Amino acid sequence: MYRAFACLTEEHTGWVVALAACVCWISCAVALKLEQRVQVRADGHGPVWLLASGFSIGAGIWSTHFIGMLGYDPGVVLGYEPRTTLLSLIVAIAAATVAFLFARATPSRWAGAGAGLVLGIGIACMHFLGIAGVRLPGHFTWAPAMAATAIAAGCGLAAAGMAIHVGSAGARARLAAATVLTLAIAILHFLAMAAARVVPDPALAVPQLGLARGVLAGGIAGVMAVILAFAALTLMLDHLRRINVALARQGRMLREKTLLLDATLDSMDQGLIMVDAGGVVRVCNERALALLDLPRAMMQARPSYRAVLRHEARRQEGRQESHQEASRRERRRPDRSIRTWIERGEAGQTQVHERARPNGLVLEIRTVPLADGGFVRTFTDITKRKAAEAEVARLARHDVLTGLPNRALFHETLARSLVDIVQRGGACAVLYLDLDGFKSVNDSLGHQAGDELLRRVSAGLRGIAGDGAVARLGGDEFAVLSAGGAAEAEVLAERLIALFHSPFSVGGHRVGVGLSVGIALAPEHGTDAEPLYRRADLALYRAKAEGRGTYRIFTPAMDEEAEERRVLERDLRQALDDNTLSLHYQPQVEGHTGALVGFEALLRWTHPVRGSVSPNVFVPLAEETGLIVALGDWVLREACREAAQWAQPLKVAVNLSPRQFQKPGLPETVLAILAETGLSPDRLELEVTESIIINDMARAVGILRRLKSYGIRISMDDFGTGYASLATLQAFPFDKLKIDRSFVAQLGTGPQAAVIVRAVLSLGRSLGMGVVAEGVETHAQMKFLTEEACGEMQGFLFGRPRPITDYAAAVGGPAGPAEESARAEPGLAAVG
Repeated sequence: MYRAFACLTEEHTGWVVALAACVCWISCAVALKLEQRVQVRADGHGPVWLLASGFSIGAGIWSTHFIGMLGYDPGVVLGYEPRTTLLSLIVAIAAATVAFLFARATPSRWAGAGAGLVLGIGIACMHFLGIAGVRLPGHFTWAPAMAATAIAAGCGLAAAGMAIHVGSAGARARLAAATVLTLAIAILHFLAMAAARVVPDPALAVPQLGLARGVLAGGIAGVMAVILAFAALTLMLDHLRRINVALARQGRMLREKTLLLDATLDSMDQGLIMVDAGGVVRVCNERALALLDLPRAMMQARPSYRAVLRHEARRQEGRQESHQEASRRERRRPDRSIRTWIERGEAGQTQVHERARPNGLVLEIRTVPLADGGFVRTFTDITKRKAAEAEVARLARHDVLTGLPNRALFHETLARSLVDIVQRGGACAVLYLDLDGFKSVNDSLGHQAGDELLRRVSAGLRGIAGDGAVARLGGDEFAVLSAGGAAEAEVLAERLIALFHSPFSVGGHRVGVGLSVGIALAPEHGTDAEPLYRRADLALYRAKAEGRGTYRIFTPAMDEEAEERRVLERDLRQALDDNTLSLHYQPQVEGHTGALVGFEALLRWTHPVRGSVSPNVFVPLAEETGLIVALGDWVLREACREAAQWAQPLKVAVNLSPRQFQKPGLPETVLAILAETGLSPDRLELEVTESIIINDMARAVGILRRLKSYGIRISMDDFGTGYASLATLQAFPFDKLKIDRSFVAQLGTGPQAAVIVRAVLSLGRSLGMGVVAEGVETHAQMKFLTEEACGEMQGFLFGRPRPITDYAAAVGGPAGPAEESARAEPGLAAVG
């Protein structure tokens, strides 16, 4: 090892050694890079790159050797024989090429190691062949062991370097392999040089030196220039390869995005057309072709947008025209939406409009401007949406059940007719229609039958009045708009009423209902819709009040009556709020003994201006307006409060209105009043009419049973006047029946009344119910009822309805101011 160190430091110039190492490393790196291109080239140029790589590393080995020799100073003059020197270069290149061929034949680490051995042997052959070409005045002697060591070290490191190169393809592996190969070449060279000794021989003449050192240096420089050229070519090609790879990747991505964009555009539910700044259609998807019925060939040729518009215009006009005519017309009338868009200065804004196609499609067209002056236009099929909106609008203006116009549409129609009358003259009539007896159909046959009846009635009304003239206002109320004056309206009303003379067939039942009609005329009764509605309603109210099944035309007197009723309602509400109403009490006596058993509480109203207002006037008004519920609660509370103060445990009877039964929680209200006033439930008697049960039997019977469970007595008032009294008695066990005063009043004037009264009394006894006879005014009536064992009686014969103070003595309190005069009446003897 000392000899090798001495050879390197004493016989070689240091900077030349460093230069040789750099040249060697560069040559190896370039060769390995060139050899890697053999793997990635599949275009037939692989052998070229393989030869280039073999030349690079072989020439690098040769250059490394002779650069080292140029720095070698054995103490004698050296020269180089040209043919042998050139042969050593060829050997180095050939060995390197063979090594690379072997490495690529079966690419694996073991194949790489074998290739390295081949390369190492080639390096050794080149070295010793190069030494053989040296000319000097003497000869070389060799140390065989060191020479063998040099060959073994070179071959081993070359095998390791090629194994690294073949096993990995990365840049780091390539640089590591180049470094190991450089060590192999350098170690083999310097160890082999250390194994050689120059022995001068004075007997030998100085030989012909052959190649001078300068010539050799020039050759080395030329070889290195070629290697560097290969290096530059490699770098350039590598850069180009990366560029090509990037371009290929971008092209692939662009193609993928283009395909994705095309697929997206073609799968869009919207049609799309993009027009550039020059007016050329650049994009047109499949949906646009379908919606606009555009020829595919024309759109693939990228026509101008004007050409598309001309095509559309020709299709819509249904004729062919010359190109010149179409162009002139197109210049005169371009796309109106774009023209309007530009004229309004809205070229930077999105514009949306709708257009109906000749094939029935309705398109929403949205135009979005582009920065370069073009635009994108989308076409959305909104046919179904517009149809749905039209249906919603129709349903909003028509009755769902009958299909007739509703109140809103009728109001619009009437308003247009009134405007026309004001502007052009003429006349019309508004007929308000209301079905008579419709509620009983709902109650008896159910709401489905009621709905079917309304549909059949609607069809009949439409058949007489015509489509568009009849409207359903709600429930069983209808309206008809009739052209003409009073005569035409009356004829129409008579025809409409005649429609109801025959029953309707509903669900297998023959259903009979009537029709009442109120008529208001324009312009006689006004030219505004609301006054006409109100006056037609007033006329309808009059028709129903005067017997139903008829018609009435509005008269000014009806307005006065309506105003009168409105004022009366207002005053009644005020009286209730001010607690200025009062109760009068009428005695009820035991039929056999005439003993007082209780009173019926009756509501009275003394108006501050009108004086005493008859219950026959304000009670129906309260029923109609709903005020009867509040009045009924007030009467019940006041009657219970008064009765609770009586010393005698007399009962008090209070009438309940059908409207009170519609109020939720009626039993709880009655129980709360009893608790508030302290009246015992068995002293309260509630009188109801059979209409309460007929309207909703199940609900009414449930309420009555709850009231009776509290200990309250229940009486049926006006028994015998209804058509379902026996069925009502069967549905609920009443405590008492009250014979209507109309039967009692006829006692003594005809035998039929007596028979009916006897039958009711007998029915009451059979059912275990008490019977009260109302309206007893004569001794003859009292005598008949007594003989027939009537349980209780009530009427003017026993006492008129008066304030309770007039009956103070009877109830156990001080006598009122009118009690003395009251005793003069015949019935008071029985009471007192």
